[in-house]
Amino acid sequence: KMVLTTGDLKTFELTPEAASDQFEADRGLLTNRAKRTRIAESFGEALSLGWRDTKEDVLMVYRFLQKLGSGQVSPFLMRGVLTIGQVAYYQASSGLSSLLVFLAMLSANLAVVNFLPIPVLDGGHFVFLSLEGLRGKPVSERVVVAFHWLGLCFILSLMVFVLGLDVTDLLSR
Repeated sequence: KMVLTTGDLKTFELTPEAASDQFEADRGLLTNRAKRTRIAESFGEALSLGWRDTKEDVLMVYRFLQKLGSGQVSPFLMRGVLTIGQVAYYQASSGLSSLLVFLAMLSANLAVVNFLPIPVLDGGHFVFLSLEGLRGKPVSERVVVAFHWLGLCFILSLMVFVLGLDVTDLLSR
């Protein structure tokens, strides 16, 4: 049991309960998210707000990946292109600004994922270039090709996995 005291010193006793549709992993509490829209008053403020939101989106992806790797978040919570399409449609029906915010968040996600050290992605190329810089000579082409095939298999497997999750989710509705 938990006790909540409000600003006017009223006290409430809370009993946590499991909820499958509104679980916030960071807090473990049943919550409804508040949606807040801030409209910039100048172009400079718009740039500042956009930069702040993009930075938050990038950090959110890193936190998700860290929790995914540590087992705090199930890989079955990931979704793929079908869910992205559904969310994009929903955001577009809410207005152009909602769609643009969603697309910015999606772009930040893709930027982070693209820079992961997985061969065939830019992050994998960066690893090989770093190794070349440290060693003073390129990594053997056979090694690079083998790692690129492994990276490609991993990426394709991940795509099939999340697409399967999308289809399963779609069929269960």
